[in-house]
Amino acid sequence: MAEERNGINAPLAGVQQELISAHFLLLRRILVKSARTAFSGLQPENRMEQRVAFTLYRMEEARVSELAYMLGNDVAQVSRALAALRKDGLAQRERQRDPYTLTPKGMVLGQELDAVAKRREEELLRGMSAVEIFELAGLMIKLQSRAAQILADEMALAKSEEPGGEDGAGTALMDTPNRVQAAIINIANIITRSATASFKRQTGVSNFEWRVLVNAASRPSIAFMGLVEHVDADKAQVSRTLDSLASAGLVNRVKDGTSGQVKIELTEEGQRVYGVMRDDALRRNVIFAGWLKPAQRGRLRTYLDLLIRNALEMEGGEDRAPPE
Repeated sequence: MAEERNGINAPLAGVQQELISAHFLLLRRILVKSARTAFSGLQPENRMEQRVAFTLYRMEEARVSELAYMLGNDVAQVSRALAALRKDGLAQRERQRDPYTLTPKGMVLGQELDAVAKRREEELLRGMSAVEIFELAGLMIKLQSRAAQILADEMALAKSEEPGGEDGAGTALMDTPNRVQAAIINIANIITRSATASFKRQTGVSNFEWRVLVNAASRPSIAFMGLVEHVDADKAQVSRTLDSLASAGLVNRVKDGTSGQVKIELTEEGQRVYGVMRDDALRRNVIFAGWLKPAQRGRLRTYLDLLIRNALEMEGGEDRAPPE
């Protein structure tokens, strides 16, 4: 129960608890929160620019498409970050077709980012043996490859149905990040992009709206503040999302006559749309993690649960002042 209150299980509702992909998304949310504090004070403060600079530091040189694959982000996001890094004198390339490298100033930033990342990696992997870390890294290499293939397939479908849509992601397996935290975030980014594309194509509902729907479906008559807590987002974002879902006829806000609390319920159409999205999430999860043998799946879940506990401790620790 304590773990549920602290958030290990709370954000994962119903079918999400069955999805290996959902555990990666939960881990990313926790890690990103603590990273804001851990990397604050380093310039630039923009986290996307920091991630691009750090990845370039680790790779030594890379093209936009390679960085996009490694980070699990789209090419446009990476291009904007590189443009900002060039403007600040942190990244460079001689000709348009040449790979990017860091400038001497950028190398200093890379070293600073690497020092913080190394400390966070040690905290994240606390309690795991070298053998377990090695197995986890191997599993994540294959999971990232599967996630990239799912995204490529979804982008191909979107492009065939909507001319001019985003190009598919490359599927050739390149070097996977040699730190677990970076691999988790990259895999989660790829999962999010493929889920967003699939949900939009089939139902017109966004990935965040899916998080709201799955919580409302799995926790009938959930109160508004309970929903805010479980989806781990601010009240304004959840309220706007509920407005959108209500306008689409997918949810109703019902005021409890006794407590006066506003509770959220799915409409009949909301139940139908939720069913479509649930089945699609399960389909993609089979492709993503269905190759795991039962023993491998069990160990992976154990590893992910440990990482989630450690990440939650990191999140709390980053809010405390460092010792003198």
